[in-house]
Amino acid sequence: MKPMIGAMLLLALAGSAMAQQNDEVFPFDYRLVELENGFKAYLIKAGAPGQIAYVSMVRTGSRDEVEPGKSGFAHFFEHMMFRGTEKYPDFDAVTASMGAARNAFTSNDMTVYYEVVASDYLEQVMDLESDRFMNLKYAEPDFRTEAGAVLGEYQQGALSPGRFLDEKVRMTAFDRHTYRHTTIGFEADVRAMPEGYDYSISFHRRFYRPENVVLVIAGDFDLERAATLVRQYYARWEPGYTAPKVPAEPEQTAPRRQTVRYPGRTLPVLSVNYKGPAWSATDKLAVASEVLGAVAFGSNSDLYKKLVIEQRRVQYLFDGFGLDRDPGLLAIQTMVIDPNDVRAVEGEIRATVARFQNELVDARLLTDTKSNMKYGFLMGLETAQNVAFSLIQYVINTGGIEAVNDYYRTLDTVTAEDVRAAAQRFLVDRGNTVVTMVQAGGE
Repeated sequence: MKPMIGAMLLLALAGSAMAQQNDEVFPFDYRLVELENGFKAYLIKAGAPGQIAYVSMVRTGSRDEVEPGKSGFAHFFEHMMFRGTEKYPDFDAVTASMGAARNAFTSNDMTVYYEVVASDYLEQVMDLESDRFMNLKYAEPDFRTEAGAVLGEYQQGALSPGRFLDEKVRMTAFDRHTYRHTTIGFEADVRAMPEGYDYSISFHRRFYRPENVVLVIAGDFDLERAATLVRQYYARWEPGYTAPKVPAEPEQTAPRRQTVRYPGRTLPVLSVNYKGPAWSATDKLAVASEVLGAVAFGSNSDLYKKLVIEQRRVQYLFDGFGLDRDPGLLAIQTMVIDPNDVRAVEGEIRATVARFQNELVDARLLTDTKSNMKYGFLMGLETAQNVAFSLIQYVINTGGIEAVNDYYRTLDTVTAEDVRAAAQRFLVDRGNTVVTMVQAGGE
């Protein structure tokens, strides 16, 4: 066992003892700095000496793209935010001079920017990051150049099997909600993006506001000095965020099925989806649905052992039961080795669904799964970046990190009866969408 991992094991066990005594799982003390403009910063002493992770979490993703013809702009700003400002016109040169590792990513519900850098650069990073969030500036030619790069990214990924299937599943499963489009956006919207300069300015002004951004700094730094710097650099950021009216998805009343033909080489991929709940730290049925995915279709499940390990009928079996900010999909995906076996494999999945709707999960499997979920979280807190990243789902779904303890308290209470109730509530035929991806020209 590596020394750091061994140390983290002791930390996890200590955190477990703390959780038992104080009903808390998150093992680190933290300080919340909340400004009058609505901006919040969580300061956490954790990770290796001499290093910090500076993570800015914007509670806007492709979910928030409600205007017709304007999908893809949340992801677009993942690109534009590296364009610089009047004060720092060359963002890349500044971060390179600090030896910072920096990047960003966008998904349904979020856009996240991060830098990992030596602790000595805390103030410079805060100056740099606060400046680009408040004062991002770019000319129309730069906008058009970046829009062209986004189109290139779209075209490059358009024929990846995963993206191809994801687009088809979303289009089949959703009618109104913005989860209908992928993070990069509809193709027509991406192609039209170079003409959207004025809209891009308004998008940044609407969503990049202090009430909609949460900062997490984890690592080795002085908490009092960091709190002072947060006030110094972020207090002048003007508020003004208004949440968009995301259209609610109508209740699905009948199963949906589609076969799509991938224009490349692939074995058949079967995607079986059910309409699930929104993420919640306190709704026991929502948390139980995440447990259900692991016990029914995860790597320790009977179905996985049967189809992947023993019979070798599929290349993989994946449970996508992680929940989104709004009700999304509970997904089971598998790649079938024999094209003639697709329907039979689907039958195995449906038999597993019926089993968990009618029977109670094995007590040992349930206990082990819940333990793996909790201690997997604790054992992942090895670096400052990992600590900050482990809190993203809580920030994005609730606006803060406090729900982490609520979530694991709820997880502790999930019973076999709750898992069965989740299967009965969510894994129902009327909410089922099945998309099978096959090779073009094949059967």
